[in-house]
Amino acid sequence: MRIDVQARGFALTDALRAAVEGEARDFGATFPGVPLSVRVRLFDVNGPRGGRDKGCLIHARIGRASREVVVTDIDGDLYTAIAAAFVKLERSARIALTKARRIDRSVRWPVASNGSGAVATLPER
Repeated sequence: MRIDVQARGFALTDALRAAVEGEARDFGATFPGVPLSVRVRLFDVNGPRGGRDKGCLIHARIGRASREVVVTDIDGDLYTAIAAAFVKLERSARIALTKARRIDRSVRWPVASNGSGAVATLPER
């Protein structure tokens, strides 16, 4: 899995990087054998004014067809926002992969060996 982490408007600490990488590893373990690429952007909406303004945006490419999933979460605590965004990502990734499997199973391929025009469905994986 490829992980790209950047902070916008503040320094990315080792603790924040470790939190993101830990969540990303847990996310990757949920989908073994599936190619994943995760890009994480941490940001502070209001700067030094405070409040519920710390956010985590995740852009993930999932599977061989590179299905794209984008999620975000905003909270007063950046670590909470990171965890919540990865929960949303897991849910959205499951939906995207389920749709991809349904599409793959419905694809019909012509049987060219005898020229009869008959079609066959893909085998279950």
